[in-house]
Order: sequence, then structure tokens, then C-alpha cells
Amino acid sequence: MNKKLISALSAAAVMTAGASSVFAADDITVKLDGKDINFDVAPIIENDRTLVPLRAIFEALGAQVEWDDTTKTVVSAKGDRSCVLQIGNANMFVSTTADAKTETVAKTLDVPAKIVEDRTLIPLRAVSEAYSCTVDWDGNTRTVTITSPKSE
Repeated sequence: MNKKLISALSAAAVMTAGASSVFAADDITVKLDGKDINFDVAPIIENDRTLVPLRAIFEALGAQVEWDDTTKTVVSAKGDRSCVLQIGNANMFVSTTADAKTETVAKTLDVPAKIVEDRTLIPLRAVSEAYSCTVDWDGNTRTVTITSPKSE
């Protein structure tokens, strides 16, 4: 091998080593209570977390969604719960109202919400669990299974 090729390969290896672990995951399937959820932008995996377009997941969960473009904040609500996420903020705020009292808890996200292809992507597990769902990952089939809480 010549020295120029070795230098180029070395430079590429250094640049790749510093790159973030983000990649589109067209082959990921997301199911909610046994039904596939379709997305207009493919889920991505970043730092071992699956991010999906917010509107699709919130609407599939039955939550209302509002977007504030000025602050880059999304608010979703369903029943006695609400979630607030802001682009780039590692905290998600989950509020629960019971007996005329509201309790708000900040949850630290492994990966904050981000904008990809003009869509806001949010961490699937954190948001689903905020609405009391159970989330499982099958690495063999690359399938995320979300199960809604059983009604009492």
C-alpha cells in the first residue's frame, strides 16, 4: 500500500471514531397493542435509543399534540397525564393530575428530542412509558412492542 492511501484510511478511521452513533433504521417495526405504526420519517437509533416522529406516536397512543414553533416545544396530553419536551433539552416533564393536584416530574432522557427531515423525533420508550405503557425490544426482529396499560 502506498503512503497516501494509508494516510487517507487513517484519517477516515479517526473521523469515524468521533462520529455519533446515529443511523436511520428503515427496518425497525413499531407495534402498539399488536398493530403496526407507520411513520413518514423512518425511526432512527441514536446511542442505543429509538427515536420516532412525535405526532405519529402520540396520536397512536391517543394523546393530543400541540407544537410551539417559537420555543421548539411539544406538549401532549391524554386523560390525567401530560408530557412536555423541548428540542435539544435532555429533560422531559411528565405531569399527572389527581384529586385537583398536579404533580410534575422531570425525567432525564438519554437522547433529547431532535429535528430530522423537518420532523420532530422523540425517544419512543420514554414517551410511551410516560403514558404508562410497557415497551419491549426484540433485537432479532428489530421490533419495538408497546403495550397499553390494561384498563381497570
